[in-house]
Amino acid sequence: MVSGKVWGGLVVLFLAGALTGIAGTTLYHQYEQDHQGDRGSTAKHERIMKRLTHELALTPAQQADIEPMISRTHVAILQLRFAHQPEVEQVLTHGMAEIKATLSVEQQAKLDGLYANAAGRLRATTCTPPRNG
Repeated sequence: MVSGKVWGGLVVLFLAGALTGIAGTTLYHQYEQDHQGDRGSTAKHERIMKRLTHELALTPAQQADIEPMISRTHVAILQLRFAHQPEVEQVLTHGMAEIKATLSVEQQAKLDGLYANAAGRLRATTCTPPRNG
């Protein structure tokens, strides 16, 4: 009888640990996703270099060669993003209008808040257009 209680306790303890781990991981990933834009494009560049250095085991010489390539590519992508931003905004505005037509007034207000939050995060990552050079 005591053995059954011990095993039952161990199972409960294991499940509690697993659930805590799942909850913690979910909260961490949600936080990272919500605050990723807060760190800006410079931090994104640094994360890319750090990941490439780690995953590819880059030597310092390779890092020095690759870093300008990453910078140029990143700037080119940002320039494309800024060049096409008006078109993207137009598509989003049209899509939002279509979606809102099917929602209640309360849902429309909530959607407006979600959109404003997402737009704020996007602006935080691309607040000024990149310069050539």
